[in-house]
Amino acid sequence: MLLGRTMYENSNMDGTFDAAATANNYLLLYGAFENFVIVDRIGSTLELVPHLVGSSRRPTGQRGALLWFRTGSNVVVPQAFRMLNIATTA
Repeated sequence: MLLGRTMYENSNMDGTFDAAATANNYLLLYGAFENFVIVDRIGSTLELVPHLVGSSRRPTGQRGALLWFRTGSNVVVPQAFRMLNIATTA
């Protein structure tokens, strides 16, 4: 818990920062994540691939299918988030 809110970890954010380099270090994102919306587009597209090819670029005698489905996300209120940036200069 941090300031009454549940904390989650994201491995894509910087976990440490290098004080010897000039860089932006985004270490913490705090906010109301109920303003973050994930939307799935209704429907999908299925495409039949009549001839699959192998690593030799020759047909393998197999057939395949390609399914396309779209998902998106956005923030409803961007001001609901704050990011901690510890900028360093070399």
